[in-house]
Amino acid sequence: MRKLLAFVVGWFFFSFMGGASAAEKIRVAFVSPSPTQSPPWIAKETGIFAKHGLDAEVILLTGSPRLVQSLIAGDVDYAIVGATATIRARMRGADVVILATATNVTNQKLLVSRKSGIRRLEDLKGRVVGVSQYGSEADAFARIVVGKAALRPDKDVAIIQLGGHPQVATALLAGKIEAGVIGGLALLTAQKSGAIVLTSGVELKAVAPSGTLAVTGRYVQRNRDSVMRFMRAFVEATHYFKTNRDGTVPILQKYLGGLSSEQARFLYDDFVELFEEVPVPNEKGLQAILDRESDPKAKSFKPADFVDLSFLKEIDRGGLVEKLYLR
Repeated sequence: MRKLLAFVVGWFFFSFMGGASAAEKIRVAFVSPSPTQSPPWIAKETGIFAKHGLDAEVILLTGSPRLVQSLIAGDVDYAIVGATATIRARMRGADVVILATATNVTNQKLLVSRKSGIRRLEDLKGRVVGVSQYGSEADAFARIVVGKAALRPDKDVAIIQLGGHPQVATALLAGKIEAGVIGGLALLTAQKSGAIVLTSGVELKAVAPSGTLAVTGRYVQRNRDSVMRFMRAFVEATHYFKTNRDGTVPILQKYLGGLSSEQARFLYDDFVELFEEVPVPNEKGLQAILDRESDPKAKSFKPADFVDLSFLKEIDRGGLVEKLYLR
């Protein structure tokens, strides 16, 4: 009887200890294959998640509105998703909150054909500018560019949607349009074929949150320690991206559909300077999204209504970022 009792006690002790040390399973979804979505990929592939006691399943779930709905339904625990969809859901009463953004300045660029004669922003008057889709980051940047030239979108400059960045590049190179907003690998294609970068989001300091990390408020309340560990991993993965080109490029190749090393290096170099050391959402960027909203309720909200910065503030106070970048 004593032996049986000892066995039972020992089994319970072993089970308890084993369960306590097991990594916590989480589901992280990202909305599109883009470098701004990469911190969870890096955290998984390099063991950063495991270091923080997290066993992450990282999945692609396209369409920001769809992903936000999956987050709200509890199908995923964390979402790297479009800020606009997150803000709209919050305005409609959904329990979603933004914890971080990988970048706060758009990587979009305005390209023109060599034969266009466009050499200044003011030369866009009377021209057609191609973008991927209306309401997209490219469309928003096109309107910023036109405004910088003291011109009016859709009056002084025609903005047309062509479906995607590759389609914009193709139309530009074929001479069907004289200017287009392009990002990603389509930019590499256009530049190799002779298109000229007239201006960029970085040059114009065009704020636009990207790689937005969202969770539900109830998840934060129930799993605060877990969320803190996730956020530390997110910050460490961001540091890895910014400081380890050779290690990041193969990860980009894997998650971006088997790109060549040249393509992955091009994307890395295009995005690396945009990543924030402390991924705090830019207030002006969030306000710009609110300003573009047609819903009258948007006027009653302010950027602080959509974010929870308590985790990043605690991480910053703890000196993690300083330690990472002083190594």
